[in-house]
Amino acid sequence: MAQLVPPSAATTGRPPGSAPGGPRARLREALRRQPVHVTFVPRETRRAVALQLTLSLLGFAVLLVLNRHLGHGVTGVLSRWDAANYLSVAAHGYPDRLPFRADGVPGYSTLAFFPLVPGLIRAVHAVTGLTFAHAGVLVSWVAGAVAASGAHTLARPVVGHRAALVCVGLWACSPYAFVLWIPYSEAVFTAVLMWALVALIARRWVTAGLLCALAGTVRPTASVLVAVTALTGLAALAGRRDGLRPLAATVLAPLGLVGSWLYLGSRIGSVTGWFEAQRAWGQSFDLGRGTLHFLRHAAGEHSPDMRYVAVLTTIAAVAVGTVALALDRRVPWPLVFLAAGAWLLMVGVNGAPYSKPRFMLPFLPVLLLLPAPALARVRREVRWLVYGSGAVFAGWYGAGLLALFRPAP
Repeated sequence: MAQLVPPSAATTGRPPGSAPGGPRARLREALRRQPVHVTFVPRETRRAVALQLTLSLLGFAVLLVLNRHLGHGVTGVLSRWDAANYLSVAAHGYPDRLPFRADGVPGYSTLAFFPLVPGLIRAVHAVTGLTFAHAGVLVSWVAGAVAASGAHTLARPVVGHRAALVCVGLWACSPYAFVLWIPYSEAVFTAVLMWALVALIARRWVTAGLLCALAGTVRPTASVLVAVTALTGLAALAGRRDGLRPLAATVLAPLGLVGSWLYLGSRIGSVTGWFEAQRAWGQSFDLGRGTLHFLRHAAGEHSPDMRYVAVLTTIAAVAVGTVALALDRRVPWPLVFLAAGAWLLMVGVNGAPYSKPRFMLPFLPVLLLLPAPALARVRREVRWLVYGSGAVFAGWYGAGLLALFRPAP
Protein backbone atom coordinates (compact mmCIF):
# COMPACT_ATOMS: atom_id res chain seq x y z
CA MET A 1 0.00 0.00 0.00
CA ALA A 2 1.37 3.38 -0.96
CA GLN A 3 1.92 5.89 1.81
CA LEU A 4 1.80 9.65 1.60
CA VAL A 5 5.10 11.05 2.82
CA PRO A 6 5.41 14.73 3.63
CA PRO A 7 7.84 16.53 1.32
CA SER A 8 11.27 17.09 2.77
CA ALA A 9 12.84 20.39 3.54
CA ALA A 10 15.08 19.88 0.51
CA THR A 11 12.12 19.71 -1.87
CA THR A 12 10.11 22.52 -0.28
CA GLY A 13 12.91 24.91 0.55
CA ARG A 14 11.48 25.40 4.08
CA PRO A 15 12.95 24.26 7.37
CA PRO A 16 11.23 21.26 8.99
CA GLY A 17 8.09 22.18 11.00
CA SER A 18 7.59 25.56 9.35
CA ALA A 19 4.18 26.52 8.00
CA PRO A 20 3.81 27.47 4.33
CA GLY A 21 2.98 31.03 3.40
CA GLY A 22 5.04 32.92 5.94
CA PRO A 23 3.95 34.70 9.14
CA ARG A 24 0.43 35.49 7.93
CA ALA A 25 -0.30 31.84 7.16
CA ARG A 26 1.14 30.79 10.52
CA LEU A 27 -1.11 33.33 12.27
CA ARG A 28 -4.16 32.01 10.44
CA GLU A 29 -3.23 28.48 11.43
CA ALA A 30 -2.79 29.50 15.08
CA LEU A 31 -6.21 31.18 15.10
CA ARG A 32 -8.06 28.42 13.27
CA ARG A 33 -10.79 26.66 15.22
CA GLN A 34 -12.18 23.19 14.79
CA PRO A 35 -15.38 23.07 12.71
CA VAL A 36 -18.62 23.06 14.71
CA HIS A 37 -21.82 21.51 13.35
CA VAL A 38 -24.89 22.43 15.37
CA THR A 39 -27.64 19.83 15.61
CA PHE A 40 -30.80 19.74 17.70
CA VAL A 41 -31.53 16.36 19.30
CA PRO A 42 -34.95 16.50 21.01
CA ARG A 43 -34.42 13.51 23.30
CA GLU A 44 -31.13 14.82 24.65
CA THR A 45 -32.54 18.32 24.98
CA ARG A 46 -35.47 17.04 27.03
CA ARG A 47 -33.00 15.47 29.45
CA ALA A 48 -31.25 18.82 29.83
CA VAL A 49 -34.53 20.60 30.52
CA ALA A 50 -35.58 17.91 33.02
CA LEU A 51 -32.26 18.29 34.84
CA GLN A 52 -32.61 22.07 35.01
CA LEU A 53 -36.18 21.90 36.29
CA THR A 54 -35.33 19.26 38.90
CA LEU A 55 -32.48 21.32 40.33
CA SER A 56 -34.61 24.46 40.24
CA LEU A 57 -37.38 22.74 42.19
CA LEU A 58 -34.91 21.62 44.84
CA GLY A 59 -33.28 25.02 45.19
CA PHE A 60 -36.58 26.90 45.11
CA ALA A 61 -37.98 24.66 47.85
CA VAL A 62 -34.97 25.44 50.04
CA LEU A 63 -35.37 29.15 49.32
CA LEU A 64 -39.05 29.19 50.29
CA VAL A 65 -38.59 27.06 53.42
CA LEU A 66 -35.77 29.26 54.70
CA ASN A 67 -37.67 32.45 53.99
CA ARG A 68 -40.70 31.10 55.81
CA HIS A 69 -38.41 30.29 58.75
CA LEU A 70 -37.18 33.91 58.62
CA GLY A 71 -40.76 35.14 58.79
CA HIS A 72 -41.25 36.15 55.15
CA GLY A 73 -44.25 35.18 53.02
CA VAL A 74 -44.02 33.79 49.49
CA THR A 75 -45.24 36.97 47.81
CA GLY A 76 -42.74 39.05 49.76
CA VAL A 77 -39.72 37.06 48.64
CA LEU A 78 -40.97 37.09 45.05
CA SER A 79 -41.23 40.89 45.08
CA ARG A 80 -37.80 41.89 46.35
CA TRP A 81 -35.30 44.24 44.73
CA ASP A 82 -35.31 44.12 40.91
CA ALA A 83 -38.40 41.89 40.92
CA ALA A 84 -40.37 44.71 42.56
CA ASN A 85 -39.46 47.04 39.69
CA TYR A 86 -40.42 44.58 36.96
CA LEU A 87 -43.71 43.81 38.72
CA SER A 88 -44.41 47.52 39.14
CA VAL A 89 -43.97 48.14 35.42
CA ALA A 90 -46.13 45.10 34.61
CA ALA A 91 -48.92 46.37 36.87
CA HIS A 92 -48.73 50.14 36.35
CA GLY A 93 -46.59 50.83 33.30
CA TYR A 94 -43.68 53.25 33.13
CA PRO A 95 -43.77 56.71 34.73
CA ASP A 96 -44.09 59.80 32.52
CA ARG A 97 -41.48 61.82 34.38
CA LEU A 98 -38.12 61.31 36.01
CA PRO A 99 -37.81 62.29 39.68
CA PHE A 100 -34.80 64.32 40.82
CA ARG A 101 -33.21 64.62 44.24
CA ALA A 102 -32.26 67.90 45.88
CA ASP A 103 -28.69 67.64 44.54
CA GLY A 104 -29.94 67.40 40.96
CA VAL A 105 -29.19 63.69 40.55
CA PRO A 106 -32.10 61.63 39.19
CA GLY A 107 -33.98 59.54 41.73
CA TYR A 108 -34.66 55.83 41.37
CA SER A 109 -37.08 55.07 38.56
CA THR A 110 -38.41 51.98 36.80
CA LEU A 111 -37.43 53.67 33.52
CA ALA A 112 -34.06 51.96 33.96
CA PHE A 113 -35.66 48.52 33.38
CA PHE A 114 -36.10 47.22 29.85
CA PRO A 115 -39.62 46.41 28.61
CA LEU A 116 -39.78 42.75 27.47
CA VAL A 117 -39.87 41.04 30.89
CA PRO A 118 -42.64 43.24 32.37
CA GLY A 119 -44.51 42.89 29.08
CA LEU A 120 -44.37 39.10 29.34
CA ILE A 121 -45.47 39.21 32.98
CA ARG A 122 -48.42 41.43 32.12
CA ALA A 123 -49.43 39.11 29.25
CA VAL A 124 -49.28 35.99 31.43
CA HIS A 125 -51.27 37.77 34.15
CA ALA A 126 -53.94 38.74 31.61
CA VAL A 127 -54.21 35.23 30.13
CA THR A 128 -54.00 33.13 33.29
CA GLY A 129 -55.41 35.41 35.98
CA LEU A 130 -52.35 34.75 38.16
CA THR A 131 -51.09 37.54 40.40
CA PHE A 132 -48.31 39.58 38.85
CA ALA A 133 -45.76 37.98 41.20
CA HIS A 134 -46.80 34.43 40.32
CA ALA A 135 -47.03 35.32 36.64
CA GLY A 136 -43.43 36.55 36.91
CA VAL A 137 -42.38 33.23 38.41
CA LEU A 138 -44.04 31.36 35.54
CA VAL A 139 -42.25 33.55 32.99
CA SER A 140 -38.89 32.88 34.65
CA TRP A 141 -39.43 29.12 34.88
CA VAL A 142 -40.53 28.74 31.27
CA ALA A 143 -37.63 30.92 30.15
CA GLY A 144 -35.24 28.88 32.31
CA ALA A 145 -36.33 25.70 30.53
CA VAL A 146 -35.87 27.37 27.13
CA ALA A 147 -32.45 28.59 28.27
CA ALA A 148 -31.45 25.08 29.34
CA SER A 149 -32.40 23.68 25.92
CA GLY A 150 -30.39 26.43 24.23
CA ALA A 151 -27.34 25.94 26.45
CA HIS A 152 -27.35 22.21 25.73
CA THR A 153 -27.74 22.76 21.97
CA LEU A 154 -24.87 25.27 22.02
CA ALA A 155 -22.51 23.12 24.10
CA ARG A 156 -23.23 19.75 22.47
CA PRO A 157 -21.21 20.20 19.25
CA VAL A 158 -18.29 21.62 21.25
CA VAL A 159 -17.94 19.17 24.14
CA GLY A 160 -20.42 16.35 23.40
CA HIS A 161 -23.83 15.44 24.82
CA ARG A 162 -22.76 14.28 28.29
CA ALA A 163 -20.58 17.32 28.95
CA ALA A 164 -23.29 19.60 27.52
CA LEU A 165 -25.68 18.11 30.06
CA VAL A 166 -23.12 18.91 32.77
CA CYS A 167 -22.98 22.52 31.52
CA VAL A 168 -26.72 22.81 32.04
CA GLY A 169 -26.59 21.15 35.46
CA LEU A 170 -23.78 23.35 36.76
CA TRP A 171 -25.50 26.47 35.47
CA ALA A 172 -28.80 25.47 37.08
CA CYS A 173 -27.20 24.91 40.51
CA SER A 174 -24.71 27.79 40.48
CA PRO A 175 -24.80 30.12 43.52
CA TYR A 176 -26.81 32.87 41.82
CA ALA A 177 -29.25 30.51 40.10
CA PHE A 178 -31.96 31.69 42.52
CA VAL A 179 -32.69 34.63 40.18
CA LEU A 180 -33.91 32.06 37.63
CA TRP A 181 -36.78 31.18 39.98
CA ILE A 182 -38.18 34.66 40.74
CA PRO A 183 -39.34 37.60 38.58
CA TYR A 184 -35.88 38.76 37.50
CA SER A 185 -34.73 39.16 33.88
CA GLU A 186 -31.81 36.69 33.91
CA ALA A 187 -33.85 33.65 32.82
CA VAL A 188 -35.41 35.42 29.83
CA PHE A 189 -32.09 36.97 28.83
CA THR A 190 -30.27 33.63 29.07
CA ALA A 191 -32.91 31.96 26.90
CA VAL A 192 -32.61 34.54 24.13
CA LEU A 193 -28.81 34.72 24.47
CA MET A 194 -28.26 30.96 24.18
CA TRP A 195 -30.45 30.55 21.12
CA ALA A 196 -28.96 33.65 19.48
CA LEU A 197 -25.52 32.09 19.91
CA VAL A 198 -26.80 28.78 18.49
CA ALA A 199 -28.06 30.62 15.41
CA LEU A 200 -24.80 32.57 15.13
CA ILE A 201 -22.61 29.45 15.32
CA ALA A 202 -24.90 27.67 12.84
CA ARG A 203 -24.63 30.70 10.52
CA ARG A 204 -28.36 31.30 10.54
CA TRP A 205 -27.71 34.98 10.08
CA VAL A 206 -31.23 36.42 9.96
CA THR A 207 -32.34 34.34 12.96
CA ALA A 208 -29.23 35.39 14.88
CA GLY A 209 -29.89 39.05 14.11
CA LEU A 210 -33.55 38.84 15.14
CA LEU A 211 -32.77 37.04 18.40
CA CYS A 212 -30.02 39.53 19.16
CA ALA A 213 -32.50 42.35 18.58
CA LEU A 214 -34.93 40.60 20.94
CA ALA A 215 -32.19 40.33 23.59
CA GLY A 216 -31.85 44.10 23.37
CA THR A 217 -35.36 44.46 24.79
CA VAL A 218 -34.51 42.41 27.90
CA ARG A 219 -31.34 43.86 29.39
CA PRO A 220 -28.77 46.52 28.46
CA THR A 221 -26.08 43.83 28.81
CA ALA A 222 -27.29 42.69 25.39
CA SER A 223 -24.70 45.18 24.13
CA VAL A 224 -22.14 42.36 24.46
CA LEU A 225 -24.19 40.09 22.21
CA VAL A 226 -24.77 42.94 19.76
CA ALA A 227 -21.03 43.52 19.46
CA VAL A 228 -20.28 39.81 19.00
CA THR A 229 -23.04 39.35 16.41
CA ALA A 230 -21.96 42.41 14.42
CA LEU A 231 -18.29 41.42 14.57
CA THR A 232 -19.01 37.84 13.48
CA GLY A 233 -21.20 39.05 10.63
CA LEU A 234 -18.56 41.50 9.41
CA ALA A 235 -15.90 38.79 9.58
CA ALA A 236 -18.09 36.50 7.46
CA LEU A 237 -18.61 39.31 4.95
CA ALA A 238 -14.86 39.94 4.79
CA GLY A 239 -14.29 36.22 4.25
CA ARG A 240 -16.94 36.19 1.51
CA ARG A 241 -19.00 33.48 3.19
CA ASP A 242 -22.77 33.14 2.78
CA GLY A 243 -23.07 36.09 0.42
CA LEU A 244 -24.74 39.14 1.94
CA ARG A 245 -26.71 37.23 4.60
CA PRO A 246 -24.20 38.06 7.38
CA LEU A 247 -25.03 41.71 6.74
CA ALA A 248 -28.58 41.01 7.94
CA ALA A 249 -27.26 39.92 11.35
CA THR A 250 -25.04 42.98 11.59
CA VAL A 251 -27.89 45.36 10.73
CA LEU A 252 -30.59 43.67 12.83
CA ALA A 253 -28.48 43.08 15.96
CA PRO A 254 -28.62 46.57 17.54
CA LEU A 255 -32.25 47.37 16.73
CA GLY A 256 -33.75 46.05 19.98
CA LEU A 257 -31.20 47.79 22.18
CA VAL A 258 -31.56 51.12 20.38
CA GLY A 259 -35.33 50.72 20.28
CA SER A 260 -35.47 50.12 24.04
CA TRP A 261 -33.39 53.21 24.72
CA LEU A 262 -35.60 55.33 22.48
CA TYR A 263 -38.86 53.90 23.82
CA LEU A 264 -37.93 54.42 27.47
CA GLY A 265 -36.64 57.89 26.72
CA SER A 266 -39.85 58.75 24.89
CA ARG A 267 -41.79 58.11 28.09
CA ILE A 268 -40.33 61.33 29.46
CA GLY A 269 -39.82 63.09 26.14
CA SER A 270 -36.04 62.73 25.99
CA VAL A 271 -33.84 60.73 23.64
CA THR A 272 -31.36 60.25 26.49
CA GLY A 273 -34.05 59.53 29.10
CA TRP A 274 -32.90 55.97 29.80
CA PHE A 275 -29.31 57.09 30.37
CA GLU A 276 -30.54 59.74 32.78
CA ALA A 277 -32.53 57.12 34.68
CA GLN A 278 -29.45 54.91 34.86
CA ARG A 279 -27.51 57.65 36.66
CA ALA A 280 -29.62 57.06 39.77
CA TRP A 281 -28.47 53.44 39.88
CA GLY A 282 -24.81 54.39 39.41
CA GLN A 283 -24.53 52.36 36.23
CA SER A 284 -22.03 53.90 33.83
CA PHE A 285 -18.93 52.70 32.02
CA ASP A 286 -15.93 54.19 33.81
CA LEU A 287 -13.16 51.86 32.53
CA GLY A 288 -13.10 49.96 35.82
CA ARG A 289 -12.41 52.79 38.25
CA GLY A 290 -15.50 51.98 40.32
CA THR A 291 -14.65 48.28 40.42
CA LEU A 292 -11.09 49.06 41.48
CA HIS A 293 -12.39 51.29 44.27
CA PHE A 294 -14.67 48.48 45.45
CA LEU A 295 -11.81 45.97 45.42
CA ARG A 296 -9.66 48.31 47.50
CA HIS A 297 -12.52 48.76 49.94
CA ALA A 298 -13.07 44.99 50.15
CA ALA A 299 -9.36 44.37 50.75
CA GLY A 300 -9.37 46.85 53.64
CA GLU A 301 -12.38 45.38 55.41
CA HIS A 302 -11.58 43.67 58.71
CA SER A 303 -14.72 41.53 58.65
CA PRO A 304 -15.80 41.17 55.00
CA ASP A 305 -18.95 39.19 54.23
CA MET A 306 -19.13 36.37 51.72
CA ARG A 307 -20.35 38.67 48.94
CA TYR A 308 -16.87 40.18 48.71
CA VAL A 309 -15.48 36.70 48.08
CA ALA A 310 -18.15 36.07 45.43
CA VAL A 311 -17.28 39.27 43.55
CA LEU A 312 -13.53 38.75 43.73
CA THR A 313 -13.82 35.11 42.68
CA THR A 314 -16.08 35.97 39.77
CA ILE A 315 -13.77 38.66 38.38
CA ALA A 316 -10.71 36.42 38.60
CA ALA A 317 -12.42 33.23 37.38
CA VAL A 318 -13.99 34.87 34.33
CA ALA A 319 -10.65 36.41 33.34
CA VAL A 320 -8.85 33.06 33.59
CA GLY A 321 -11.74 31.27 31.89
CA THR A 322 -11.74 33.65 28.94
CA VAL A 323 -8.04 33.04 28.34
CA ALA A 324 -8.59 29.29 28.59
CA LEU A 325 -11.45 29.49 26.07
CA ALA A 326 -9.20 31.35 23.66
CA LEU A 327 -6.60 28.57 23.93
CA ASP A 328 -9.13 25.78 23.37
CA ARG A 329 -9.54 25.22 19.62
CA ARG A 330 -12.86 23.45 20.11
CA VAL A 331 -14.50 26.71 21.19
CA PRO A 332 -15.69 28.98 18.34
CA TRP A 333 -14.34 32.52 18.38
CA PRO A 334 -17.76 34.19 18.90
CA LEU A 335 -18.03 32.43 22.26
CA VAL A 336 -14.55 33.61 23.25
CA PHE A 337 -15.42 37.18 22.27
CA LEU A 338 -18.67 36.92 24.23
CA ALA A 339 -16.85 35.89 27.42
CA ALA A 340 -14.25 38.64 26.94
CA GLY A 341 -16.93 41.28 26.31
CA ALA A 342 -18.94 40.17 29.34
CA TRP A 343 -15.86 40.42 31.57
CA LEU A 344 -15.01 43.85 30.18
CA LEU A 345 -18.53 45.13 30.80
CA MET A 346 -18.71 43.57 34.27
CA VAL A 347 -15.45 45.20 35.35
CA GLY A 348 -15.84 48.43 33.39
CA VAL A 349 -19.27 49.40 34.72
CA ASN A 350 -19.41 50.94 38.17
CA GLY A 351 -22.33 50.72 40.55
CA ALA A 352 -24.03 47.66 42.09
CA PRO A 353 -20.76 45.80 42.77
CA TYR A 354 -22.56 43.00 44.62
CA SER A 355 -24.56 42.26 41.46
CA LYS A 356 -21.49 41.44 39.33
CA PRO A 357 -21.72 37.66 39.87
CA ARG A 358 -25.41 37.79 38.97
CA PHE A 359 -24.54 39.77 35.85
CA MET A 360 -22.40 36.84 34.65
CA LEU A 361 -25.09 34.17 35.15
CA PRO A 362 -26.48 34.32 31.56
CA PHE A 363 -22.94 34.00 30.17
CA LEU A 364 -21.99 31.19 32.53
CA PRO A 365 -22.88 28.24 30.23
CA VAL A 366 -20.15 29.38 27.84
CA LEU A 367 -17.51 29.42 30.58
CA LEU A 368 -18.71 26.03 31.84
CA LEU A 369 -17.51 24.48 28.56
CA LEU A 370 -14.11 24.26 30.29
CA PRO A 371 -14.82 22.17 33.44
CA ALA A 372 -17.81 20.23 32.08
CA PRO A 373 -15.86 17.47 30.24
CA ALA A 374 -13.93 16.57 33.40
CA LEU A 375 -17.07 16.31 35.53
CA ALA A 376 -18.81 14.35 32.77
CA ARG A 377 -16.21 11.58 33.19
CA VAL A 378 -16.85 10.97 36.89
CA ARG A 379 -19.49 8.60 38.26
CA ARG A 380 -23.12 9.62 38.02
CA GLU A 381 -23.48 9.57 41.82
CA VAL A 382 -20.69 12.12 42.15
CA ARG A 383 -22.28 14.40 39.58
CA TRP A 384 -25.63 14.28 41.37
CA LEU A 385 -23.91 15.03 44.65
CA VAL A 386 -22.43 18.14 43.05
CA TYR A 387 -25.77 19.14 41.53
CA GLY A 388 -27.78 18.54 44.70
CA SER A 389 -25.41 20.33 47.03
CA GLY A 390 -25.17 23.22 44.55
CA ALA A 391 -28.95 23.59 44.35
CA VAL A 392 -29.29 23.52 48.14
CA PHE A 393 -26.54 26.13 48.47
CA ALA A 394 -28.17 28.33 45.79
CA GLY A 395 -31.46 28.23 47.69
CA TRP A 396 -29.76 28.99 51.01
CA TYR A 397 -27.61 31.76 49.52
CA GLY A 398 -30.58 33.25 47.69
CA ALA A 399 -32.62 33.32 50.89
CA GLY A 400 -29.87 35.26 52.61
CA LEU A 401 -29.38 37.72 49.75
CA LEU A 402 -33.09 38.38 49.32
CA ALA A 403 -34.08 38.56 52.98
CA LEU A 404 -31.05 39.46 55.09
CA PHE A 405 -28.32 41.25 53.15
CA ARG A 406 -28.26 44.79 51.87
CA PRO A 407 -27.95 46.16 49.24
CA ALA A 408 -29.61 44.36 46.30
CA PRO A 409 -28.02 41.13 45.05
